Formats: sequence, C-alpha cells, structure tokens
Amino acid sequence: MRRRALPVEESNSHDPHTPHHGTRPDLMDETFRPLAGLRVVDFTRVLAGPYATMTLAELGADVIKVEMPDLGDETRGWGPPFLDDSSAYYHAVNRGKRSVALDLRSEEGLDGVYQLLASADVVIENFRPGVTDRLGIGADEVLRRFPAIVYASITGFGTTGPMARRPGTEVVVEAESGLMSITGIPGSEPVRFGVAMVDIATGLSMINGVLAALVERARTGRGRRIDVSLYATAVSALGTVITSASAGGGAPRAWGSAHPSIVPYRAFAAKDGHVVLGATNDAMFQRLITALELTDELGGAEWRRNAQRVADRERLEAVLHEKLSAWTVEVVVDRLQQHGVLVAPVRGPEEAARSAQSAALGIVTEEDGVLVPRSPLSPNGTRTLRRAPGLGEHTVEVFAELAGVEHSDIAEHDHAGRQGAAAIPLPEGGH
Repeated sequence: MRRRALPVEESNSHDPHTPHHGTRPDLMDETFRPLAGLRVVDFTRVLAGPYATMTLAELGADVIKVEMPDLGDETRGWGPPFLDDSSAYYHAVNRGKRSVALDLRSEEGLDGVYQLLASADVVIENFRPGVTDRLGIGADEVLRRFPAIVYASITGFGTTGPMARRPGTEVVVEAESGLMSITGIPGSEPVRFGVAMVDIATGLSMINGVLAALVERARTGRGRRIDVSLYATAVSALGTVITSASAGGGAPRAWGSAHPSIVPYRAFAAKDGHVVLGATNDAMFQRLITALELTDELGGAEWRRNAQRVADRERLEAVLHEKLSAWTVEVVVDRLQQHGVLVAPVRGPEEAARSAQSAALGIVTEEDGVLVPRSPLSPNGTRTLRRAPGLGEHTVEVFAELAGVEHSDIAEHDHAGRQGAAAIPLPEGGH
C-alpha cells in the first residue's frame, strides 16, 4: 500500500518513524519517485516549461503534454539534427511525457481539456498573458472549477507592468535584464549564454513554487496560482552584481572568464588547450605559485593579499600567461591538483558527457548512439525516462483512462482538432 503524504502538522511529530526522523529514500535509489500518483497537465513549449515538466516526470509525475494538432511544440522543427521526425532539441527536454493533441480553439478540444483537468493536480502553461483567458483555460476559471489544482504560469516579463505583454525569449530577457552586458570578452559585442540558462533557471524556480504549493495543499486542501517570469529570474540571479554595483563597486561589465574580485581566477591558454585555475584565498595563491615555480616572480609582498592582486591584475596575469603557455594542460592540471589549487581543463560538452565522472554519476545515457543527459536528481544507473512523445501519440491512451470516454469519441476529438487547427500566439522562452 502506498504511503500517504503526511501534512506538515503530522510530520512534526517526534516519533522516530516519521519522515523527519526515519530512514529517508536515497536519491540514488530507483524507488525515489516522490511525485508518483500526481498528474501534471502541461501546456508549455520551447524550453523553460518543458524542462521543468520533464524534471517533474523524472520525479514520478504523470506529465501530459497538450499540443495543437498539426502544429505542436514548435521546437519539434528546430533542426537539423532530427530524431524520429522531431528535432534533437525537442527530444532533449520532453522525455517521460505523454502527448495529447487537442485543438484548444474548438469546443471539442476545450471539453477534452476540462476532462484532463478534472484528473489533474498541477497545470503549467507559458502562453503570453491573456491568451489562456481567451482560450477558456485561464487561472481564474480553472481554479473556480477545480480549487485544489496548483496552476503555474511562466511568462517572459510577468503578468503586470509596462512590459508584461511583450514577447520575452531568452535572448531578449538577457538583454533587458542586464545579463548580456556582463557576458563575453571585455570590449567585444554583447554575448548571450551558450545555452538558455535563464530558461533553465526559470523552470527550476517554477518547480520550487509548485512543490511548495503542493505541500501547502496537503495542509489546506486548496491549490493556488504561481507566476514565474524569465525577467524576474534573470534580475534575481544578478543579485551579487547589482548589489555590489549599487554599493559603490563600479559599473558592472563583461569579464570574460575572469572574476571582478578574485585574482587569479580565469581561463589561461596552455600549450595544447585551455585550463581554468583560481586562488580563492591568499594561502591557495601561495600554493599556486609554488606549483607553477613562480615564487621568484610572484612571491613578493606586493602579491600577498587578494586586494593587491586585483589592483595589479594585468601584470600578474601576464606572468601566468607566459609560464602556462609552455606547459601542456595535463601538466598544469597535475601540478595544481597535487598542491590543492582549483584547476580544470576546458572540455567540450560531448567530452564531458563521455567522461568517467559523468559515467560514475549516471547522468548521461546513450540511446542508439545519441547522448541523453538526465536530471541531476535522476537515480544513478536506474530507469531512463521514455523517449519524447510524437505529436498526439497518447491521445487515445490518456482519454481511455478517464471515466466515461470511449475510443470512438477520442478519435472524433482528434479528427476534429486536426481539421480545425489554427495558429495561436506562441509562448515565451527559449533561444
């Protein structure tokens, strides 16, 4: 029999057998599926929402991805490369889900959506503000009908304010938030992140909100609405930069791989590649110059404190550049590791995915020659989520699970949706 999730008041007991004091499930245990039995209805597309809902699926939730017939998630077409007629991009963030194709603009499609919602615990959407209300699936209407649902929205710029109605993709938000201005090489044009990290961070923030709301629902029996935006996530992530600048630290700028307040702490060119190294305290700096045989050049009193090294950054880094360019990456890494100094080779993503550390953590699987990273919460070496679904692949299956719905009705729903599909405003997020 499945253990019931205890409300907070019950779990505060001093009984040693309660979840607080007993043996907790280990993250490395394949039975760690805390969201098993919960259903998530997923109206999201592109990256922030799909990444979040895929993570919920990894934690055991039944995630049903609702897509417009013939259109679907637009990232299906973001290729090449393609796998099973959808892009590799789409497959990377939609594993573990079931896809239902419904025309949200049709009466039949809306009826189908409300049948799904009647069985749902969580709804997640990332349409522009106002679109869900026009479609009849806005938060107010859904919570009026199903007050126990947790309804989460992801937007580009939030639901209020002068920018609320603007489309907010990753690159736009990086520009508006100030993130792009501090990314890249000093003096170069603005640079966006190599991967849409604001989307990923927004999805993770939304997961935190959803899980907290589910805990609250265990106490109160009621759901709630949660709003998370890419813009708020980006500004929040810039907290150390904004606070330092406003406290008199000077205007923020791009530093490349370097750090504004720690020297040395950056990437350097070695003889056959690049290596990152750093000294986060004065004792580590002394170990660094010993390892690199630079005591004569950098062992003087003028380099002893980090503030002194920051003030004369260029001269110190020039000495390091000259020394490191004569040695291979392997030699530099070996020397610094032996002396307890922060160091790492600069790898490519696929090289990292195939590394011994990735294998030890079980973080990457290989399916038909294609590398598939998993959630960092995935149990090591255990189940792999089912592949990303085809458009509408599970329409009949899902509705057959709902009471009173016949297969013939579902086929009619799907046919009506495909005949009446029409473009609707696209969601926020992604590159």
